[in-house]
Amino acid sequence: MKLSELKKDQKVTIRCKFKTLLVDMNAQVAEIRGEVILLNLIRHEGQVVDFSSPNVQIITIYEDGLDMPRAWVNCKIQRRTVGGREYHALAAPKPSVRVNRRKVPRILMNVPGKLRVTNEPDGLDIIIHDLCVNGIGIQTEVKIDEHELKHLQIDFVDEEADEEVIKVEARMVWKKELKSGGYFYGCRLNHTEENLGYYIANKIRERRE
Repeated sequence: MKLSELKKDQKVTIRCKFKTLLVDMNAQVAEIRGEVILLNLIRHEGQVVDFSSPNVQIITIYEDGLDMPRAWVNCKIQRRTVGGREYHALAAPKPSVRVNRRKVPRILMNVPGKLRVTNEPDGLDIIIHDLCVNGIGIQTEVKIDEHELKHLQIDFVDEEADEEVIKVEARMVWKKELKSGGYFYGCRLNHTEENLGYYIANKIRERRE
């Protein structure tokens, strides 16, 4: 996918990396000018961002909710005035690649769980595919209603940990219809219990031993 395939008003994430510092900023497409995209001026903590430093790595990430996010690497952003209005002009040297934004350790689960939705009093049966401190992958036999996807309440029981109940809240980032039947949803966690990080760390350590 090329940057020029984006459309006006679509939102992207601009990720800036400098040594160990990483900052994500929201941006919105204002105009498409050939291979250059004009973004409404990007602000961070109330200030217009200066992207001119050659030491900053810029990555543009786009999520459409239908598939894994796409990312353009080695992007360049400059201030530009067009028609008397200022923009951030974005360019990328190569087409996007599909990326998995969960760069933190995860555990493969493949355990049954429950998804709390409005039309299923007892919860919808799901399979928890994987879990990390900022995301979860789930599989369902039926399609989840669109209005549910922004606020998903998920829980499962870990029988290996004295039947500890793990509860998380998430929103769908991407989805995929499986050829074998059913649907897979990649979700970002909105809220978790305080012990989730310890739980995941313990599971990773146990599996390495």
